[in-house]
Amino acid sequence: MAGAVLAGALFAGCGGGDGKAPVPAQGDAKASGKPAPPAQGVTVQLTTPPAYAADQGWQQSLTWMPQKYSSKPPVAVGTRTDLVAYVTVSEDGYVTQARQASTGRTLFTGKPWQPPTSMAEAGKYGYEGNSVELPSISTAFQDGREYVVTWAHGILGGDALNKGKEVVRLAVYPADASGDAVAPEREIDVPVETRGPNNSNDEENLRVEDYGTGLQVHWSGPINGAVSVDLTTGTIDACGDSCTKGRGEVKTGKGWLVQDMYGSFLVPGAWTAFDAIPPGASAKKGEVSMDGLYRSTTRGHVFSSWHTPADKILSPLTAVHDATTGLLETSMPCELKHSAPVASPNGRFVADGTVAFDLQRRQGTCLGENEQRKQGVFVKAVTDAGTAYGTVGNGLGDTSTAEVDLASGTGTPKLLPPGTVVPAWAMKDTGVFLTPGPAGGLLVSALKHK
Repeated sequence: MAGAVLAGALFAGCGGGDGKAPVPAQGDAKASGKPAPPAQGVTVQLTTPPAYAADQGWQQSLTWMPQKYSSKPPVAVGTRTDLVAYVTVSEDGYVTQARQASTGRTLFTGKPWQPPTSMAEAGKYGYEGNSVELPSISTAFQDGREYVVTWAHGILGGDALNKGKEVVRLAVYPADASGDAVAPEREIDVPVETRGPNNSNDEENLRVEDYGTGLQVHWSGPINGAVSVDLTTGTIDACGDSCTKGRGEVKTGKGWLVQDMYGSFLVPGAWTAFDAIPPGASAKKGEVSMDGLYRSTTRGHVFSSWHTPADKILSPLTAVHDATTGLLETSMPCELKHSAPVASPNGRFVADGTVAFDLQRRQGTCLGENEQRKQGVFVKAVTDAGTAYGTVGNGLGDTSTAEVDLASGTGTPKLLPPGTVVPAWAMKDTGVFLTPGPAGGLLVSALKHK
């Protein structure tokens, strides 16, 4: 979701970093890099949307991070437990830390953790310089409990003679853990075979995420791979036979949702996209067509694109389906220009790129280009109240930002003042912002709602 392009944009022009990641400790070796300073009150005031107090909250500097890299920024949030988690370093390895978003109070600090030998350190081609990979972090929800999962891609058991085993190692912490030097509840090594380092294409990235149905690991390689991981047992469930029918996208309660060779989606043996064709689409059940195109999934909801009788080249209709049942939840005439799907903490609002939906009212808001709007607004975060924040033109060549009321307004974007930064995540009482740090690296700011 956040690869080299995001990282380069995030840190363009900021000081510090030489494109090399701190070397993780191996055996008795030590990790380089200085530990992050402790979180403190706001010392760097950002230009924020009017709903946020730029001087109230807390900030954490991750000064250990290089200027450019190809991994997801090592920050994640747990909306159910009001948690912000991130990765920092000590002299003995990488450290996971979690804070309460609304107060900045430390919830737990992990013991120093050793990832597998990095791909760059193992001598794998293409992982050097700006394409270096860092350990990262995700959150996941399973069986009524939220988890923090620190992860890293690398090689186990490789040496001058042996290739070793390529894996993604997961370190699993319950979100309700407490104390210092907390050990992971378990570590899980997921075998993978990737094609190369992450790039700017979301679909090609190595991804460790919860799409609303539990933690999953996806990768692009000689054979694209997808597995779901049971965080309570460590059991790995590969897409398997379902993936003979297409690319595995999401593990659901009825099996794997796959994208077939035509770009459409189905859960083999349970349902297909053509069981729930949205009103106005030209597709017909039983006819093979390149329609009902899979776009993304968030919080258990699938975005899809459809043709209409008036336009069989573009896909001017966007729909949302339940990921487990395939049932149509809502749709609207609007061409989806994809960036990354997001959901409000309460799950009422979902968005991907230039489309956003209020699932409670079953109403959509189209934020793409039109006769009056020369650039689309790409949604980056949505609050529980339905305020969506986004970038104009997806931030490509334009640094403008905007907000829009999805719940009761007209759906017309309002341009924010120049230099305004939008939150990466909208939490219940705070917004979490990621910006270049004043001394290099990454600045994490959790700022209160007014």
